[in-house]
Amino acid sequence: MPLADHFVFSANNLQDYVDCHRRFELKYIRKQDWPAIITKPVQEVEEKIVRGSRFHRLAHQYLEHIPFEFLDDSIADPQVKEWFSDFTKFIQPYRKDNYYSEFSSVTTLANFRVIAVYDFISVTEDEQLTIADWKTTTIEPKRKFYENKIQTLLYPIVAFETFNAIFPDAAEIKPEDQSLIFWFPAFPEKSLGFSFSEEIYQHNRNGLIALIREISEKEEGTFEKTEMEIRCGYCQYRSLCDRGVEAGSLVEMGDLDIEQLIESISFGESEEISY
Repeated sequence: MPLADHFVFSANNLQDYVDCHRRFELKYIRKQDWPAIITKPVQEVEEKIVRGSRFHRLAHQYLEHIPFEFLDDSIADPQVKEWFSDFTKFIQPYRKDNYYSEFSSVTTLANFRVIAVYDFISVTEDEQLTIADWKTTTIEPKRKFYENKIQTLLYPIVAFETFNAIFPDAAEIKPEDQSLIFWFPAFPEKSLGFSFSEEIYQHNRNGLIALIREISEKEEGTFEKTEMEIRCGYCQYRSLCDRGVEAGSLVEMGDLDIEQLIESISFGESEEISY
């Protein structure tokens, strides 16, 4: 088994495996340093990452009760300024609930620790759990793209299994008492919401356990390259895998998700709950 016993699975590294088994092996097992340009034009990509990181930090600071006026005055980027203004309108109904922002929680699946880091997680007085995540993509969101993302499957499971640790004063909940919302600053009227049930919870949980077991039982050197070679143009390991040298174009990126780059950035210390 190539994985260390203390390895922690997350939505990001599981998504890497789903997208390309070989990328997972190079990145998380071999820890290969191969810093090829992920996509071009480089400056535009960097600007998108910085803008996304800046927005996430502002959202967190606002949810930590730093006054809107103070934060708004600090924003130089007009795009971020507009996003932040729309965000405060969107989040206002949820601020009355018991909530946490940039909060990490850990459970165990298939004998491995699994972590979820929530942009926002709250519980209402009538014991309804809401998970919300901000996506700063400038590609119009499509439900089909998000419904099978590892994050969509994983975050409600971790929240449900650690609910009593996160919200110790709340009553028990059932899987159907929670919902997941993806909110898009560039498309504030096009939130995507996902509801759950006991059947969905068990199905997704079993699927993730099977995925983790598949990864943990693989021998080093047996992690295959993706058959979807379009993904290779946006991977730092493409030349190592003989899948080309030139970076893919951001214009042609389509649904390939730049959010994984943004979400890999730490926005400061966050609390962590383990189950």
